Amino acid sequence: MGRTGRVGSAVTGFACVLAFAGCAQPGQLGQPAPAPSAAPAPGAPAAAGSAAPAGPQTVGQGVVDIPLRFRTPAPADYTVRTLDLAPGEALGWETHPGTELTLLDAGQVAVQEAGACAPRVLAPGQVAVVGEGVAHVVRNTGTEPARLVVTSFLAQGVPAATPVPSACPEEPPAPTG
Repeated sequence: MGRTGRVGSAVTGFACVLAFAGCAQPGQLGQPAPAPSAAPAPGAPAAAGSAAPAGPQTVGQGVVDIPLRFRTPAPADYTVRTLDLAPGEALGWETHPGTELTLLDAGQVAVQEAGACAPRVLAPGQVAVVGEGVAHVVRNTGTEPARLVVTSFLAQGVPAATPVPSACPEEPPAPTG
């Protein structure tokens, strides 16, 4: 298979992972299962006015403003997970041994990367792509909780993230209000 075919296959596979991530339910893809409750059994009819959507739902769609090209020197582990951040909460500066794609499902976050310290503010449906070894931080800069869908393609057998010191001289202030 030629180089173009491999890149196309990687992009197609990546798109499939993102599509499946939007379909994940609690208890799947690393999310803890909800505590048992009086919820109706699977397959039981939903309560009036609360019909569940049928089929896959699009979480986000748009254009990545940089050329994407990633490959791994060996097989890679992939992870798709959701993550909630409270207003003002940050993940902390870190690097990854591979590529990470973060899609914002709800709320507002700012992404800062080493070498480009001006925060990129994401709105729901937008995505940030962080390459291997790039120091970065994701911070909820809104006044509402932020929900992220994070897809990672990481080297096998090494820690998924390594904390690093802040790579930017100033941290943005926490949201007010």
